[in-house]
Amino acid sequence: MNGVGPGARVRRAGIVYLTLLAVGTTGALLVAPRLEDPASVLAALLPTWAGAYLAWSAYRADRVEAAVTPSPAEAADRLADAVRRQWEAEAAARRLADPYPLPVAWRGTSRDLAEASDPQRLAGRDDEIADVLTRRVTARRLLVLGEPGAGKTLLLVRLVLALIERRQDGDPVPVLFPLVSWDPTALDLRTWMERRLVQDHPELGAPASGVHGERVTLARLLLERRLVLPVLDGFDELPPEMGASALHRVNEALPYGCGMVLSSRPDEYRAALRPRGAVPARLADLAGIQLLPLGARDVADYLRRDAGGPGTPAAGRWSAVTRVLGTAEPVGQALASPLMVSLARSVYNPRPQEGHERLPDPGELLRLRTRTAVEHHLLDAFLDAAYRPHAGGLTRWSATRARPALRFLARHTERGRDGAAELAWWKLRYAVPAALPQALAGVLLGVTAWLSEGLIMELTHRLTPGGVPVRWDERGGLGVVAAGICGGLTCGLVAGCAVLVLCVLAVAPDVTAALVLNRVADGISLALVGAIISGFAFGSRPGMRRLADWDRRALAAGAVAGVCYAAAFGNGCGMVSALLYGVAAAGVGADGVLADPACPAARVRWHWSLRGLSRGLLVGMLLGGSILLEGLLADVLSGGDGVEYVAPPDPLAAFWAAEQTGVVFAVSCVLVHGLRAVPVDLGTSIDSRALLANDRRTFVSCVSAAAVVGAMVIGLQGWCAVLTGSTRVWGAGAVGGPLWAFVVGLVPAVLTGLAIGIRQAAWGHYAVARCYLALRQGLPYDLMAFLADAYDRGVLRRVGAVHQFRHLELQHRLAAARGPGSGGG
Repeated sequence: MNGVGPGARVRRAGIVYLTLLAVGTTGALLVAPRLEDPASVLAALLPTWAGAYLAWSAYRADRVEAAVTPSPAEAADRLADAVRRQWEAEAAARRLADPYPLPVAWRGTSRDLAEASDPQRLAGRDDEIADVLTRRVTARRLLVLGEPGAGKTLLLVRLVLALIERRQDGDPVPVLFPLVSWDPTALDLRTWMERRLVQDHPELGAPASGVHGERVTLARLLLERRLVLPVLDGFDELPPEMGASALHRVNEALPYGCGMVLSSRPDEYRAALRPRGAVPARLADLAGIQLLPLGARDVADYLRRDAGGPGTPAAGRWSAVTRVLGTAEPVGQALASPLMVSLARSVYNPRPQEGHERLPDPGELLRLRTRTAVEHHLLDAFLDAAYRPHAGGLTRWSATRARPALRFLARHTERGRDGAAELAWWKLRYAVPAALPQALAGVLLGVTAWLSEGLIMELTHRLTPGGVPVRWDERGGLGVVAAGICGGLTCGLVAGCAVLVLCVLAVAPDVTAALVLNRVADGISLALVGAIISGFAFGSRPGMRRLADWDRRALAAGAVAGVCYAAAFGNGCGMVSALLYGVAAAGVGADGVLADPACPAARVRWHWSLRGLSRGLLVGMLLGGSILLEGLLADVLSGGDGVEYVAPPDPLAAFWAAEQTGVVFAVSCVLVHGLRAVPVDLGTSIDSRALLANDRRTFVSCVSAAAVVGAMVIGLQGWCAVLTGSTRVWGAGAVGGPLWAFVVGLVPAVLTGLAIGIRQAAWGHYAVARCYLALRQGLPYDLMAFLADAYDRGVLRRVGAVHQFRHLELQHRLAAARGPGSGGG
């Protein structure tokens, strides 16, 4: 993909149009107060919004046309190109063809393992694997068996690349699925494959065009139309007790007629075929091959050639080892495995421009007495070899520094929450205590709101004649609402505590019990407001829960807030709104809704809908109505003392306070509902660092979009309120003129944008996780660079947007290691 696509050109035109409209409207509103008849400006602006709507509709139509979902055939072609580039890069990183592909041979399995097997017809080696599947297996259903480290994955990668090279239009795309991340008890195979496709190629998560009824993604459509050939790697890596059920699941998802490739160790597959106390499962019309041990001559030639060729000093060091290849000696048995041969060449053979003098001698392998000892020694020594300095290059991490980090990551993948033995940066949040992100988000939003509200009002007080001094002990409430939107009641209460501490410090030592109780009640009430906004903004449709399902914590919080108001004011003011918020949050509100993205976002777009607008209006009327009710009942609740507690006692002033409060919260609800994440384009890089950068830009886009839209709408209604006689703008005196309304409107808009960004983007959770793991577990702070470095060194492999250990045996060895050393040998 090059140049600027249609979608980008249309998006740029839309941004320019909205900018010109906003600048023109703002200029007109600023000039209006200087005219004799300000209302004429409003009358002149109203007709322009009809044209603005028509232009906006045309812009949206162009956006839709520019972003047409590709057809299944086009999506398959693009998927094939992405898979080819992915595995070509992986093959280069793992040096699969350097100096040449390691020879791999096989024979046909017996028919008790695969009913369509033909031992004579299926035998072959190396690049014949593509012919075996496409020409010798009629149903294109192949089982690949091999012992640990026998080269199953290596052979499957070669098969995928060979099939893509031969692929014609309309042929299925071979996609390698590592089964280690599948939980057969939680998901059927087809749904899991769909999710893996969307995770590794997010564009396939878009709705398929021309499909009626329920929402169908492109990934599912490709699977249903058999435009994807599943290459299922690592059936043996599933828990043994799941083997039989997993085989049943495979048979259900890929019945007779569906092409597939499945790899496994022989013993685990045989155990799944004959489960104890369960119905045996068999895959229909399946042919099978079993990988053979490497030949002694093939191994010797390969090791010498990789060392520089026969006759070189480095190749001569292998003489003692090559004499025992093919015998019963432990080293001879271990080096019959492609994995062990690959590790041995990495440990003992020099790289280009590297001498062999400082490298360990391969003869040390002869001193080990068992095959297991040889394998463990090679696995342990591999890290030292992988992290030895490159010739002429900088080494950022040594083996001593890298080993503890890799051990933690290995243990983390061993007991991963979702059962996936993979390293995805957006899933590292599961290694952090669940309450920590919510607490940090609450503190961030509370402190940000307290500072921004106070500083803006302090600036206005100093620059505006007759400005009212700032009450720092009344600031920060908007941050509590934003925290409630971001993470529900818990997050909002944490923000309330942060704001309470700042307010107390601002007036210390003149702290009173009434002040503390008032701020506690405000914090609880505003946290409930945030939960209410979340409940209306998310979900298929807002509706009252059944009484038995009401959130009792919200009811209790509303009651506590009411009691605190009564104790602070000495009357009933505040109790009506507090109880109303508690009931609404218990029946409709959402709690604990921090983002849990299936994959990172590339950008956000505005999702306009009448449903979102109606939800915003409902929120505005509910929350604004509570303020109006407090104002109308102020004389009754306060005993007629004429003091303003929660809302002004004057009916007209209470109306304006309710209107402006309702608008602010309605705009927040519309923004939360309307700003949606968009998956990254399949044609772009799926490198994890690129996804992190995209996700970080999504966060900034959320804040920027919410700030512009929210400030314009909230500022416009504040300007109109002042123009029509109101003496206050969002709880403050309107002494700053019309421009003050837009400045004040920027504060709730930015805070709402921060809340949306934290919800929509996974970058914030990753930032918390990497800081926590760097402090508590000793992981490198620049974790992305560490993973990329481990991938370049061959310790990790990359599957789509996630990393996995190069081999499961290496992961198990690191996870089981203890102490600061290599884990023993």
